Amino acid sequence: MYFTCSKSDLLSAIATVARAASKMQKTILECILFSGEDGAITLKATDIAISIKTKLNANVEKTGVAAIPARVLHEIINRFPESDVTFESKGENAVEISCLNSKVLLQQMDADEFPAFPEIEKEVQVKIPQNVMRKMIGSTIFSVAVTEDKPILTGLLFDIRDGSLNLVGLDGYRMAVCREGVISEKDASCVIPARTLREVSRIISDSEENLKIAISGNMALFEVDDTQIYTRLLDGDFVNYENLLPKDYTTNVKVETEMLKDSLERASIMAREGGNNVIKFVVEGDTLEVTSNSEMGNIDENIHVVTEGQDIKIAFNAKYLLDVLKSIDDSEVSMRFNTAISPCVIKKEGSSAYEYLVLPVQMRD
Repeated sequence: MYFTCSKSDLLSAIATVARAASKMQKTILECILFSGEDGAITLKATDIAISIKTKLNANVEKTGVAAIPARVLHEIINRFPESDVTFESKGENAVEISCLNSKVLLQQMDADEFPAFPEIEKEVQVKIPQNVMRKMIGSTIFSVAVTEDKPILTGLLFDIRDGSLNLVGLDGYRMAVCREGVISEKDASCVIPARTLREVSRIISDSEENLKIAISGNMALFEVDDTQIYTRLLDGDFVNYENLLPKDYTTNVKVETEMLKDSLERASIMAREGGNNVIKFVVEGDTLEVTSNSEMGNIDENIHVVTEGQDIKIAFNAKYLLDVLKSIDDSEVSMRFNTAISPCVIKKEGSSAYEYLVLPVQMRD
């Protein structure tokens, strides 16, 4: 194999696929597989659970394959000067990489040991703008479970029906539901690992160009430009999230998002020092009192709100509320309550674009 390409293009391609390379050293799964063809180089990496491949424009003088450890390769290319980079195979076990006056000889692994790359029949195909997908992932992924007690909850539910994508995350303490229109000829439902979606979010851009998603069997494929991201789906049945959302409420509080977020960030400082991260709400008329206490002191703030219904006293984990408010762009949100032991629902008044459910904590008088 012999090819030449720009450093910036090469570094970008390596950084993209290296997200799927295994961190385990001295195995073929830590490698990026390079394969040359006329006018382009294909880069592949996989740790079996997630696989990524992309294409790189290059002047290919000799085709071939090479398997090179991703971490070392990225560090070397990153430190090269800004110029063209040349790859040249040296026998069966090494590759010489040169840039201006620099030359590096890297040992490569046996490319024949690289796993067969996934293939997927595109039974269900979905198209959604990249910027919309990034926003949806960012607005829900914080609510997935971080432990393996219930593996199905370590991913986000993709519930596609009637031209809408419902993205749902749930960890037993809070739930996030985000809804957007998509182009899809078929309905489908699957759970995609959070790790995959974090990598998808990093790879796609903020453009309005469509991201293509294909779902088939136990696999999903995300495709944008010359990059493809394959992932295994999580097995099991996801919670019936629609049944968890209360249909009625006794108290509706409309509040400025930034004002509430700023107040919670201040209150969470004292709540954290208290060791339990608990903040308390007292709604009386059109005033929301936010308090937190610790041995170091306490915080007590009053926020003007618009209230419909009954007064209420309720307590929450400050982090769970802040995670929600940080993901909301709207200037005002609606918080709906029933009792001090019932979940709170946060949403935009008159819209179902997103709904967040947060469980309260038991108050001690």
